[in-house]
Amino acid sequence: MDKLSVGFLILFCLGRSDESTPQESAKYRLNDSSNIRLLDSLVERLMDCRQIPGLVIAVVDGNSEILRREYGYANIRRSRPMTEHTRHCVASLTKSFSSALLGKLLNDIGVTWDVPVSKILPKSIRFPDDYVTEHVTIGDILSHRTGIESSFDELWFFDVHNQTELYRRIQLMPYGNTFRSEAHYNNIVYSLSGPIAEIVAEATQERRLSWEDLLETYILRPLGMSNTSFYHRRTEAEMFATPYGHVPDAEDLQPRPTELNIDMERGVETIAPSIALCTTSSDIALWMKCLLSALADDGCETISREIVSSVTATQTLANRMFHSRIQRPFTPVSMDVHGYGLGWFTGTYRERRFLMHYGSIPGSYSMQILVPETDLGVFIAYNGALQTDPYTINSMIFTYILDLVLDNTPWITSPGYACNFLNSSDLSPPILRPENSVRANFTAHRAAPYVGTFSHPLLGDVRVRYEEPRLLIRYGCFEGELVGETGVPPSPSSGSAKFLALPTDETWLLLLYSVKVTFSSHVSSSSSSSSNRSVFTRLALPLLEQDMEFSRIEDDLNDDATGKHLDDDDEKAFPLQCPPDCVTLVRCQGVTVLSALVFVVTSLDFS
Repeated sequence: MDKLSVGFLILFCLGRSDESTPQESAKYRLNDSSNIRLLDSLVERLMDCRQIPGLVIAVVDGNSEILRREYGYANIRRSRPMTEHTRHCVASLTKSFSSALLGKLLNDIGVTWDVPVSKILPKSIRFPDDYVTEHVTIGDILSHRTGIESSFDELWFFDVHNQTELYRRIQLMPYGNTFRSEAHYNNIVYSLSGPIAEIVAEATQERRLSWEDLLETYILRPLGMSNTSFYHRRTEAEMFATPYGHVPDAEDLQPRPTELNIDMERGVETIAPSIALCTTSSDIALWMKCLLSALADDGCETISREIVSSVTATQTLANRMFHSRIQRPFTPVSMDVHGYGLGWFTGTYRERRFLMHYGSIPGSYSMQILVPETDLGVFIAYNGALQTDPYTINSMIFTYILDLVLDNTPWITSPGYACNFLNSSDLSPPILRPENSVRANFTAHRAAPYVGTFSHPLLGDVRVRYEEPRLLIRYGCFEGELVGETGVPPSPSSGSAKFLALPTDETWLLLLYSVKVTFSSHVSSSSSSSSNRSVFTRLALPLLEQDMEFSRIEDDLNDDATGKHLDDDDEKAFPLQCPPDCVTLVRCQGVTVLSALVFVVTSLDFS
């Protein structure tokens, strides 16, 4: 080789050495002290203007964790700081674990996502029409394309039905669109992945394991995720980030972070494969490294490339499931969410494809995002904020991090700009208060037309009872006192009566002050306990984004509100109505249902 060639080769190599791969640039730029200060400044300003108690960030680059930041408090009152070991209940991030688990189990027996669930699940689990019941596949369930609309998705939140009863009522849920035409987010339907996994696993094992035990056996333990658990199996409270809501101050009505004493164990357990996982930033980093390694052909022993590729491939459009606020012309760039895979949203930011899911449960909000092209994974979680959607704050932090990695000028030009953007987006939840309402002193005679049990085939029972001098209403975990606009109870003679239901537990005033209750169809009837009496036969509550009508249950008055009944071939059919003592069995506190009712009023997305 002549000297000129050697010199050219040396110059070429020297020139190449100045260039960095995307992976090297990610490590370099995120470890740069000036960029870390910029990120810290943004996060701390967001925490201040949105009253976020604590927040964590974990960033991985391929098989390496390159950044982990903890801010604020896991518990303000105890001055307990956020750490890498603080556990966050990540709600719908659970879905990506469920799809990976099911992918491994199906692969073991040589079955694809296209197998109809009717070949696996009991006959008691049906969809609203026979064709869908017969043809809906595992892939349809995991991609939310069964056609069942989202309006009844939060039914689990009220803790009215156990899992068997809830699944049996899928056949009563309305369609939002035709089968496989469009995605409609539904936690209840997605959670069928749990019993499917249990039945599939049983085919290769001597005994049946629960979904929780299967996830620990096949995913969590092999990855070393020793600090990951389940919401309904929590034991050490001090290991978890305390969830916070924001209570309007009695004097100035300004919101203040307040601990949410939430007990949702039974409701969460009902749909555990959709929302039950609780984990740490260090554990989720192990999960993201495995997924990125699998996608990059580097290999992950726990989950194969084929499985990860199949669950992250777009299966359907996600137009109705995610509405990004980072959109032109409101922002200089767009974070576009186009589709949904099997437990993953898919989209693009600055022409980079990303895989994402957000998690939201009252007082706990999280997001995990993978950018395969740059081998980047980001996890963000915080324990409460002033907001009306669970993903904009996390999305802002993610795009800022990716801009730093890509060496782009961030669209968030300053921390102050970020807060102004949130303010202009009207993200602060409205303060709802009952106006002109007065507690009425009911007599037994005046209360009689309202007292009783009102039922809906899908939604279950609402109970109205008299406790002198109050009239109380209970639906699942929600209990409130019925009040009118004056001190005199509404007269039933007009054929209808309207009340506000004020929560009986003051902690419910965190986010919602009242629920409208309407009684109608006033008729005269006879019963075994009295000769003739006038009663209301229907009751309407604003549940699940619409007024739902319940019909009175009595020996001589049993009017079905919808005309639809459960269809069941099994010998052990459960009763439609809750037994008289079921209220004493409810194991949750009022604030749990309050949070679900806030979803109705402010269109929050608890998922």
